[in-house]
Amino acid sequence: MSEYSIESRKSLSGKPCILCCAIPGSLPRKSDNPAVPISFNEQVESSHAAVEVGASIIYAQVRQADATPASDPELLARLKEGLEAHCPGVVIQFSTGGRSGAGEERGVHVLC
Repeated sequence: MSEYSIESRKSLSGKPCILCCAIPGSLPRKSDNPAVPISFNEQVESSHAAVEVGASIIYAQVRQADATPASDPELLARLKEGLEAHCPGVVIQFSTGGRSGAGEERGVHVLC
């Protein structure tokens, strides 16, 4: 986990809060915004930066080589490995949203 304690993870009201950061979202592309983290390295770096400023959950979505949304278990495992190595202790929530086109295959595989 980052160097930030629960005391530093408080909302403006002073009450503890949980920060969830969606990396990168399912629709944005580099053509929309060059800063959108698409590659594995970009997603891990962006996630690490979010954790360093207090995020405790990373909502992650993987992409195919053409930047379209994916639900491929191998891609999910690769991103999970990077997040665990560079953001220890963060909760990882993977999106298996419908935009990947995986249909019934979506969610069949479990990463542990």
